[in-house]
Amino acid sequence: MPLASSNDSYSGKLLLRMPKSLHRRLAETSERECISLNQYIVSLLSAVALSTVKQS
Repeated sequence: MPLASSNDSYSGKLLLRMPKSLHRRLAETSERECISLNQYIVSLLSAVALSTVKQS
């Protein structure tokens, strides 16, 4: 069983490098959705994380 982690260990900030083409696609889609790029990426990551939890 994994050890419980403290929220103090995570700042909520993450530096991520990605291909320019992916950055462009994400930025264009977030603009069409009228949300910030950050909000859009967080929503995508949340969806993946939730689907992973449901599969477990």
